[in-house]
Amino acid sequence: MAADAETLDLVALICSRLCHDLAGAVGAVNNGIELLAEETDPAMRDEAIGLIAQSGSDAARRLAFFRHALGASGSMDEPMALADLARVAQAYFAGGKVAVSLPVEAGEIAKPLGKALLLLLALATQALARGGDLALTRDGSGWRIAGRGPMLRWPEPVTAALAGGDWPREPQAALARYALRLASLAGCRVAVQTGETEIALVLSA
Repeated sequence: MAADAETLDLVALICSRLCHDLAGAVGAVNNGIELLAEETDPAMRDEAIGLIAQSGSDAARRLAFFRHALGASGSMDEPMALADLARVAQAYFAGGKVAVSLPVEAGEIAKPLGKALLLLLALATQALARGGDLALTRDGSGWRIAGRGPMLRWPEPVTAALAGGDWPREPQAALARYALRLASLAGCRVAVQTGETEIALVLSA
């Protein structure tokens, strides 16, 4: 029963997070359309069209990222190409304050592991509040996400969710808990190492 209750919490909280992540971009599209409908000045209309295009692009890349990280296209037994992981992540993080380095190698990894890596990259990026650098690299037989920035804000609820015990019911922690479940499906543990300006998430068998 407890496991079923946690699953329900995960579904509700992840949906809340998705709505929050998309609300800004979709709202901006709506604002641009309203401006376009009311404005007659050519320069302002061009500005509105630019706003709509940019906001639509933002929404599309966010949807693509979460479709890969959370969606159920195909079987979990199918592999995920590293090139696809890098492409989707690069698009999602483009234009942000964090410079993200992703693997350029060919090859495939287990789909649950790829999904876990995408979610953990997103969580690590959000922890670098004032920007910084983030890199995903192989670490022996596992993977390492290493981040560095001038102000690190790594939430304790996320650490608790990744530890496997009880965790606060909030959207960020729910993404972390789901990432932990995905990593476990791939036979991996998740270790968190944090400092004042650095963070590392290590996935190992």
